[in-house]
Amino acid sequence: MRNGRGLSDQWADSVVVRPRTTERHITVHKRLVLGFALSIITLIIVTVVAVVLSLRFDGCGGRDRKGSTSETGSRGSGGKPNGSRGEKAGERGDEETVQPWKNSRLPGSVRPRHYDLRLAIYMDNFTFSGEVSIEVECVNATRFIVLHADRLELSPFQPSSSSPQVDRVSVTAESGAGGRPANRPGGGVMRIHRHFPYPANQMYVVVLHRELKPMRVYRLNVSFDAVIEDELLGFFRSSYTLHRERRYLAVTQFSPIHARKAFPCFDEPVYKATFSLSLRHDQQYTSLSNMPVEGSSLSDEDGWVTNRFARTPRMSTYYLAWAVCNFTYRETETDGGVTVSPETEPDSHFEELDFETPG
Repeated sequence: MRNGRGLSDQWADSVVVRPRTTERHITVHKRLVLGFALSIITLIIVTVVAVVLSLRFDGCGGRDRKGSTSETGSRGSGGKPNGSRGEKAGERGDEETVQPWKNSRLPGSVRPRHYDLRLAIYMDNFTFSGEVSIEVECVNATRFIVLHADRLELSPFQPSSSSPQVDRVSVTAESGAGGRPANRPGGGVMRIHRHFPYPANQMYVVVLHRELKPMRVYRLNVSFDAVIEDELLGFFRSSYTLHRERRYLAVTQFSPIHARKAFPCFDEPVYKATFSLSLRHDQQYTSLSNMPVEGSSLSDEDGWVTNRFARTPRMSTYYLAWAVCNFTYRETETDGGVTVSPETEPDSHFEELDFETPG
């Protein structure tokens, strides 16, 4: 019995131990489940934070892309000049946050009506200087005038060491709605906060202290200097040989978007305007343009000639053209009364040629 009782006691002890082992396993399993649950919760929290940050980032980028979105909508509504992209009508926002010049297209807040362009051509060193006065109409209230300019020097200059700097840009208020004159102190002069180039989009930006008002007419005056290039774009130089002597001429090629290389302008086809052109150069050259010469004068100081051409029809900037050369020409008239004047090099026996003109 003693041996049998001992065996039963041993069996009883083994029965008592097994539940303790099961409880330990359950505890370990609970800890694993708890750890896994914590991992899932942590992953969910990280995902939520990432989504929130992504939405905020997209919201910031959406404000910068707001202009291009409105541009697409305006382009699909009839091809008219686009409304102010990146700025709302009447909104004075800081230029550091609005920045309409960062769009690839002009903002459309103002549109040109007429250009008065005056150029002085220096064929001895292939440079030119100019002044352009652009009559613009405000479409949407804005503090920014954004137009095109490429390879033009518009920064302020100092005539002499004792003279103050001369600003090359000014804006004046011409008239109100209906063409009424603007009665403003200081002769309608608008204060300019700053002006600067934005080479990335070949634009020039004028930031005003006060907004331009819709349906009013203003005048932007800009003076500039530039080089007559040799790359067959914009206002460029070419040459030919006559009697073993190299001679030069300067001509334009503005299509499709190279008028901006010759003068500041709204260089997109939708911005049509009229043009008045004046060319000043050495009298050994002659000058040509789209329109006939309306008037000519000779300077007593330097003997240079100034040709003023008639006002053009309303057209895009790339239609404007001029040339400074010493070519000769022969005029003939079509049956319809149109005068044709082909130009060619001197001594080319032009008089021996006969022209057939269409009726």
